[in-house]
Amino acid sequence: MLGESTLKDTVAKYIDRAVTKRDDYGIIQLEEVADCLRRSYYNRVEDKVPMREKIKRLIMNDSEGEVKEYKDDTIPLKILARADIVDDSIIRMKQVGTLPDTPDARDIIILNANLWIFGKEEGALIYVTDDGENIQFSLQRDKRLFDETKRRATVLHTLLKEGRVPIIEPSGECITCSYYEKCYVQHKKYENTTLERIFGFKRD
Repeated sequence: MLGESTLKDTVAKYIDRAVTKRDDYGIIQLEEVADCLRRSYYNRVEDKVPMREKIKRLIMNDSEGEVKEYKDDTIPLKILARADIVDDSIIRMKQVGTLPDTPDARDIIILNANLWIFGKEEGALIYVTDDGENIQFSLQRDKRLFDETKRRATVLHTLLKEGRVPIIEPSGECITCSYYEKCYVQHKKYENTTLERIFGFKRD
C-alpha cells in the first residue's frame, strides 16, 4: 500500500505527465482567452506552474465534447474550442457551490465563441449545485463579442511570442489567484518605532 507522501508524489507525477508545457503559441485555447490573460500567460511560460493551475488545465483538457480548431483571415493563430452539441444548440454545464443570479462573464465568452465556431445560433448555460439544484440561461450569439474574443486571442498570442507579460486585469479572483504576488507587490509590515525601541528598553 502506498503511504500518504508516496501517493502524493505519484499523483503529482501523473499530473505533470498529463499536463505538458505548451510552447505552441500558434494555438490558443478558448478557455485561455476567456480567463485573465495574465494568468493564461504565466501558465504557458512558467517553469513551475502551481498545482492548482495544472489540475484546472487537466480537467479542461479531459472534458468531453466535440473539438474544433478555428482560423480565419483576421487572426494569426488558431483557436481551439470544445463544445457539447445537442441538436442545433450548444450546452455549457458548470458545477457551482451556489446558484448565480447572472451567468459568469467567462462562460458567456466561451459559449458565444463556440456558437460562432461550430455554426450554431443559440445555446444555454446551465449551473448545477452538488444537491442537484440548477438554473439555466439562454444565449444568442453576438458578433461583437466574438470579435473581441478573437482580439484577446491575438493579444495573448502576440505577447507569448514576444515574451511580454499582459496587463493586469483586476477582478474579485485576484486575491486567491496562484500568481497574485507576481501582480501585486507585497510590502512588509513594520511595527511603529517607539521611544522604548530607540533607547533600548522595549517591554516584551
